[in-house]
Amino acid sequence: MSKLKNYMIEAGVPAELHEEALACLESARKPALIRFWIGLTAPIVWLFIAAVLPRKAERLPSWLRWYDNNISINGDRSDWALIDGRKVRMPAPDEDVVHEDGQHVSYWPPHSPRSFLPRWNFNGIRNRCGWLAKKWGKSLEHVAFAGDYPVLDAQWGNPDISREVMGIHVACAGGVWQISRTSPLWGGVKTESYGFEVMNANTIDRFATCTYTSWSWKGRKK
Repeated sequence: MSKLKNYMIEAGVPAELHEEALACLESARKPALIRFWIGLTAPIVWLFIAAVLPRKAERLPSWLRWYDNNISINGDRSDWALIDGRKVRMPAPDEDVVHEDGQHVSYWPPHSPRSFLPRWNFNGIRNRCGWLAKKWGKSLEHVAFAGDYPVLDAQWGNPDISREVMGIHVACAGGVWQISRTSPLWGGVKTESYGFEVMNANTIDRFATCTYTSWSWKGRKK
């Protein structure tokens, strides 16, 4: 019996839905494997990209898109604005900014988020091939949204799992499935996510990115 099927049984997903769910979840496996191998080369490739990329750039040229992401090459900590009723991420500033909670905009303070080190850190070291994750993801345009998030067909397990709450959560929206699981490991938390990120989708672009992460470790929040 596959691990994903075991997780669905653990969460309480009805047996008659297992075939549909597994077909959707497993379709994310091969794209995620390709992204994994590309991600391994990202720290080296981005040494060259970050050295020659214009400071004003927001995206990579099309021939380098495999190393791009679905947010911004200048980090993801920029402010948001409401334009024509839709949330839009504002361009990163040309200098590091410290928010009220003490968090830096730059991924390599105190440098500008548009400079070499922050770009290499965010896109090379932390690269998740987000552009490919979206390219191989699932549109949720056919799904109703309530507030910022999609209305789920159904969900099972514990929807409140986090770095502090261990457990498993299975969700489906418009026939698109995701399994998330957290478990204690080495004083921190091992997180797993399979399928398409319906639980992280929002009204910005109504899209569920492709995911198949069987291993991600984070320390407990202090």
